[in-house]
Amino acid sequence: MKNIHILLGVGMLSTLLLSFTTNNKYGESVGHIGTFSSTTETYGLFEETLSKDEAARKLSPEEISVIDLEEDVVLDFNTAEYLPIGFNAYAGTEPDINNLVVEKKDEEIVLNFNTAEYLPIGFNAYAGMNLDLNDITIEESEEEIVLNFNTANYLPIGFNAYSGMKLDLDDIVVEELEEEIVLNFNTAEYLPIGFNAYSGMELDLNDIVVEELEEEIELGDEVKNYLPVGFDPYTR
Repeated sequence: MKNIHILLGVGMLSTLLLSFTTNNKYGESVGHIGTFSSTTETYGLFEETLSKDEAARKLSPEEISVIDLEEDVVLDFNTAEYLPIGFNAYAGTEPDINNLVVEKKDEEIVLNFNTAEYLPIGFNAYAGMNLDLNDITIEESEEEIVLNFNTANYLPIGFNAYSGMKLDLDDIVVEELEEEIVLNFNTAEYLPIGFNAYSGMELDLNDIVVEELEEEIELGDEVKNYLPVGFDPYTR
């Protein structure tokens, strides 16, 4: 590239000198005083050309603007005849959101002033931010999984995925938790005067009705084998 610039400068200089000589001779032969550049002007023009060439060689890549020309390439044959059947040049180029990985960068923000001067006294940005696992709600989404093959071909004969999964209510153990409820206000202020939550809940034994069930107990025919000799249950 440097050699091309030098040859270009020498060529322009030769052209200018040749033009100067031709104009001078032509003016003298016809007796006409023509308008042409003097030697000083010619050297000045040559110097300006060299300066522009030097400036062009000192250009940095950042200063060069590249213009992309969208040129339509015309082929004189049918490309489909040389491609596989069903070929799609854009196949697989569609973006899949599931393949995108989002990375969050923890960028440290530096403020050039003291934030404490603009906040209330005793301000705590983390106050009330304690994590309570009881406040977390977990939602399970039942997503249907579609397999593109018959699973029965890969399972034992007579396989039952629900075998042994019958629910027996007797096996369920219900535990009642006695949880103390703490109210952040005085309930007496919102109840009638003399209110008693336990009123009418006193136990009166006279109100208890005991029912005896006469159930016949069968012990078998050989009960006497387990009783003393001469035992009489009706003897006082």
